Amino acid sequence: MSGKFLRVKCKCGTEQTLFSHVTSSITCTSCNVALAEPSGGEAVIFGKIIKEAG
Repeated sequence: MSGKFLRVKCKCGTEQTLFSHVTSSITCTSCNVALAEPSGGEAVIFGKIIKEAG
């Protein structure tokens, strides 16, 4: 498997775990700001990557 799980922190301080190859837009559960967008491969991450797993 080529992808990995990422712990991403939003500007509001909320942290979420998401996959590095998302297939749909991911928004913050707290403030609804975009955290990741699909790009045909690895996602474009807008938040700060805190931790990588896998």
